[in-house]
Amino acid sequence: MIGACQLQLIRPDKAGSILFFPFGAMDCYQELSIITWYMDKNRPLPPHKDFDPYREKDFQRRKKKKFPKPLYKSRIPTPETTPEQQAEREKYWRG
Repeated sequence: MIGACQLQLIRPDKAGSILFFPFGAMDCYQELSIITWYMDKNRPLPPHKDFDPYREKDFQRRKKKKFPKPLYKSRIPTPETTPEQQAEREKYWRG
């Protein structure tokens, strides 16, 4: 597609099934960064009310592991939900 990226998933089945996910945004790297954010277990949960019940438990899980660096590079900043949580995470990274 002109001006778009495609994420392709190839399933490890005998047929090698392929799924395509086209992105029609102006910056496909921005779109792929959003997917990276959702998939990276070392980043805080993305902003959405559906994730709210899980935020504190996720924060405590990452804190217990001393806030490991993100697994994948991204162009999207992924701060913690609250400024206090963000300050606590940055303390580990500086430390």
